[in-house]
Parts: sequence; C-alpha cells; structure tokens
Amino acid sequence: MNITAKTKKLGIIGFPVEHSFSPKMHNYISDKLGNDYIYTGFTVAPDSLGDAVRGIRALGMRGVNVTAPHKTEVMQYLDRVDPRAKRLGSVNTVVNDNGVLTGYNTDSDGFFAALRHSGIEVRGKRVLVMGCGGVAKPTLMRMTEESPRSVTLMNRTKSKAEVMADEIYRETGFKIETDPAELGFDVVINMTSAGMEPQEDTLPTELIDGLGTMDFIKDGMAAVDMIYNPPKTKFLREAEKRGANILNGLDMLIYQGIIAYELFTGTSLPDGMADDIRRDVFGAAAGVGS
Repeated sequence: MNITAKTKKLGIIGFPVEHSFSPKMHNYISDKLGNDYIYTGFTVAPDSLGDAVRGIRALGMRGVNVTAPHKTEVMQYLDRVDPRAKRLGSVNTVVNDNGVLTGYNTDSDGFFAALRHSGIEVRGKRVLVMGCGGVAKPTLMRMTEESPRSVTLMNRTKSKAEVMADEIYRETGFKIETDPAELGFDVVINMTSAGMEPQEDTLPTELIDGLGTMDFIKDGMAAVDMIYNPPKTKFLREAEKRGANILNGLDMLIYQGIIAYELFTGTSLPDGMADDIRRDVFGAAAGVGS
C-alpha cells in the first residue's frame, strides 16, 4: 500500500479494539482493489465517545466502524441515522459525507447474508436463540423481517428474555416465545459468550434453565454460533456430532465488513470477495473453517 497525505482514512472505534480483525480485513480489500484507503483501530473510552465522533469530522475521516460498547450511544452524536439502524437501535458503521455523519447497521444484514450463503433458511422455520447479549435485539428485530415460523428466546435470566421479547413485540408485532412448550427447532443460534475464553469448555445450553443438554439437536438441523474464535466452539462440535449443519460467526464478520466497505467507498465489491477474505485473511475454508 502506497500511503500518502491524500490517502482516505477509515477506522474502528470501541473499548477495547485491540482484538479486532477489521483493520486487517479492510486493508486487504483496499490493497487487492488498489483503493487509496487506510484503516486502523482507535480505543475510545465511553466518556470520550462524543469527542471521538466530532473528531471524525475534524480530521476529515471517511468513516468508522463502531463496536462494543458504543453501538447504541453513538447514535446521539450523529447527524442522521439510517431508518433500519434506527429501528434496530444499533449503529456499527458511520459514513462521513462532507461533514454529515450518517449511521448504518451492517451487522444484521451481514448475519443473514452469511446464513444465505451457507444454505441456512430462516423463513418458515422454528428458530431458537440462546442469549440476550448486545447483538441479540438487532438480530431478532431483523429476523422478524425474514418470516420465521416461530422464534424462541432463552436466557440465563428468563426475565431479561421476557423484557426483550416484549420490546420486540411492541416494535414489530411479532411474538417471540420465552418458554417453549417443546424443544422442536430447525435452527439454533448461540448468542451467549459460552465457548469463548475463559468459557471454552462451556455449552450455552448449560447456562439456560429448560435446556441443560443438547439432546434436542437432531440430524439435519442448523446450529449457528456468533463466535468465530475458536472456529469450532464446543457447542458447534457437539451439534456436528448430532448431525447438524454448523456455521460459526466468521462469515457474519466478513459480510458485514463487505457491506460497510461498500458504504465507505460508494462501490460494489466483486463477487468472490468473501471467499478471498476468508482464505487470505483468515486462512479458513467456507463455513466453519478449520
């Protein structure tokens, strides 16, 4: 990359950001396409978020991605918020158009793009979501647009799941169950931190009353984990043993990054870019990787 004073600046803000793969991914895309952009990370403490957003304008940055814990709070500092991002209540991409900052959400579209490219269908299916973390509500809000047959949300603290289900019902009219009459599902999604360090040997089902074991996962179901490091969590390994089609969170990361890059640059990336990123940046095959 030939970086000059004319090189356009991009980045990611969060607290922390040292773990982020976004710089490597975005710089790979720019290098591969010969685009004059540079992308880096900025650690922004919560009490400095307003200053950081104003700095996007002051420094003439083209835009930033936004990660935890700023995805909701950042909205108050923007000039505009895309209607879908406003509906989801979460912004992970900010684009600077001549000093006008607009917020978008590419997380949810990236997640469903990953499902589609892996052959996992939500429309007309019975979906179980485990966990009420920060990514849960925008994903569930977006899921209501996909016309699932049913959605069940289960969490370690059931009252939290009930509150989130009520919020989504008020906003969308879609009723999410929190106490399944029977454990019959087509798609199971882990949105808990079970499987990540230091819970590598923990199953999300162990954290939720009413599940306990993974005996309800049957041959031909789909098991999806938002976690991509490690590539195969204990949850995915156990689901695979039971004959489920498995998918980790890597493709969600890749596709949301592609959508964000297209917003930053105003261009459409060529077909096959996701495969190139998966192979060259992450050294992984399609789906789970190895």
